[in-house]
Amino acid sequence: MRTKILSILILLFQLPVLAFSQDNTVLEIISASNHNSDLINYYKAVPKDTMRLRIIEKAREYIGVDYKWGESGANGFDCSGYVKYIYDQFGYKLPHSSYEQYNASRRLIESKAKPGDLVFFVTRGNRISHVGIYLGNKSFIHAPSTGKQVRIESLDTGFFRKTLAGFGTLL
Repeated sequence: MRTKILSILILLFQLPVLAFSQDNTVLEIISASNHNSDLINYYKAVPKDTMRLRIIEKAREYIGVDYKWGESGANGFDCSGYVKYIYDQFGYKLPHSSYEQYNASRRLIESKAKPGDLVFFVTRGNRISHVGIYLGNKSFIHAPSTGKQVRIESLDTGFFRKTLAGFGTLL
């Protein structure tokens, strides 16, 4: 039955479809090959789980783009610029600062975080200094640092587990 519903949705709307497991990890992503920018207005009115898919899908489009400090455009991003750019595509206006994005979000415990939520780190000093987009299953996507590109990483690696500050949501 679920497969039939997914097939019908894809045929009718030519939009990606997302399914979440009970622990909120992404089970499957089915994408149409080309998305029209006219669909952005549709994205603003879709259910939260579908919005989460759109955010994740958009974020993945920029894997491999260079980190550029202070930037928030398709030619390069710093961490908060990347999150800002992705969320801007869906009508969410965020500041260009991981600390301010943390303050703008509603705090979540890790077990309640869902794909599309934000994940925050204290990588230097004693306040939030890094942000990424949570993908579920203890992974996230982010613009890491100078000389690196947007990539997916695990929260279970030593550095990220040690510097993890928490999760937040805007959805």
